[in-house]
Amino acid sequence: MNASSSGFLKLPPEQGGDSILGVEQECFVSVHLARRSKEDSQVIAPIRRNWNPRDFFDELKPAMFTAGSATVRARRKKLWPELYTEYDARHLRQELSNRHLIASSEAEAFFRAWAADEERHTESFIQIMELVAGESERDLRDRLEARAHDFSAINEYLKDEFSLLVMIAFDEMCTCRAYAADRDFYAGLGSNFLRWLREVVADEAVHSMNAVNVIRARYRERIPDVGAILDSVISSVGDDPDYTGTFVMDYFDGSYTKMMFDNCRATVLRNVAKPLTVAATN
Repeated sequence: MNASSSGFLKLPPEQGGDSILGVEQECFVSVHLARRSKEDSQVIAPIRRNWNPRDFFDELKPAMFTAGSATVRARRKKLWPELYTEYDARHLRQELSNRHLIASSEAEAFFRAWAADEERHTESFIQIMELVAGESERDLRDRLEARAHDFSAINEYLKDEFSLLVMIAFDEMCTCRAYAADRDFYAGLGSNFLRWLREVVADEAVHSMNAVNVIRARYRERIPDVGAILDSVISSVGDDPDYTGTFVMDYFDGSYTKMMFDNCRATVLRNVAKPLTVAATN
């Protein structure tokens, strides 16, 4: 992956036509080059990615995905949790605002970009469920709005900006790898879904990277504390996690294993330890 002068992150051309050889690799690719904000040269700006889900799905029609009732139910069961966890980003963002938790300009810029990306993912899943799971946008949005949200389970990580960023860096890396593990499901829907999946996986990797960059820019002296926070997050995940609409720690899928958590922990620790290289603003 490479960062353009505009600050958007571009994926390299794929090898092998419609295959997504790179989808599992996106979570392991790190771009440790940050850039300065054009508005304030002292502020590190988040790397952004520019893509539109409609480019993948607008030409598709539900009739192309007709299937038996059991298949449709299975698709709905798989996709609904993906949709509501992405949608819950807006509730986490509001919770952070209510608690006045965002202290730095870098974190504010990160969460603004992150929230926009999560809205893009929400729109994607709504469109996918309309196409392949017999759902309507209006019904889905009504159900999303009716859900409850309780952030008490993550209070420990909402005590300051630093702890929040460590949790987000880890959680986004876990989500990156969980989406990558879903390759076969989306391959069964078609090549457009595979190409879309690669974009989502790359988004999640960039979110983790951007959170790490804020930590490295603003909290260098607290980097030795990152490991203990990650250990606390991992140890708080039980065998049957109770997800309460927090966006983070939605680890109820079979992809979330101890090995994954250990690998994501190691990745975050490795990334925060690297020097922060800042590109000149064009």
